Amino acid sequence: MILRIAPSEAERAADSLASETIEQASRSFRLNGALIVENIVDAEIIAEARRAFGEGYSRYLDGSDHEDAVYVGIRRLLITIKLEPPFDNPRLFANPYLLPLLRAELDDGFVLGAFGIVCSLPSAPSQNRHHDGGVLFRSGIDYLLPATAITVGIPLLEMNEVHGTTALWPGSHRDGGRLKEESINPIVREGSCMLWDFRLWHAGTPNRSALPRPLLYLTYCRPWFLEPNFDKWINPKQRPLLATKNFLSSLSEQHQRLLVRAQDV
Repeated sequence: MILRIAPSEAERAADSLASETIEQASRSFRLNGALIVENIVDAEIIAEARRAFGEGYSRYLDGSDHEDAVYVGIRRLLITIKLEPPFDNPRLFANPYLLPLLRAELDDGFVLGAFGIVCSLPSAPSQNRHHDGGVLFRSGIDYLLPATAITVGIPLLEMNEVHGTTALWPGSHRDGGRLKEESINPIVREGSCMLWDFRLWHAGTPNRSALPRPLLYLTYCRPWFLEPNFDKWINPKQRPLLATKNFLSSLSEQHQRLLVRAQDV
């Protein structure tokens, strides 16, 4: 099972997780390769982001090819999202409940490597099982190493059996034999998020609804790691992280370091 945590009243008052919560979450994440953190983004922010995606990025949802987006399955594509209103809200890219969890796995100095949306269109079938590309060596030693990158998925529409979700094979980042076991298909509500180790095997499930299902996709990684989904040979004109210089200059020093890889829009 994947651990679910939610900030307590005391943690909400402090706007941060207690050390005991972080330790519990870290142990579970290292064992299972995934974690669900509930109720950490206000519903208004999610609703505004969903509206802005539908209005500002609708041209990507016509089923055709686009030079600055890439298909990651049938009727399922990865779109880079600009860090502009409402996506420039720190609750989305630098959530105070998530940053200490990420730091526990990636150590100090981790950066945001990609910010986009994976959108499954209506009638999208099951995605092929895969991992996101965190394998460094072919010798098998990767199973013993700490995480190099972590995906954070923030649903802009609830992940469930109708809209589709992300099926996970817990422990498969440490043991390939776990792929013989049944996947879990978690429900992740709006305002919550799911984290998984880049090495963890997973797959999008079918979208049986009449609505596109946008999942905000963030890659946090060690400063030397490069997101392989944006290889220049896959789609040369797609960039993983976009923001204006004015926006970046307005941020705190901590957030500027986090977004050091951002390219000017």
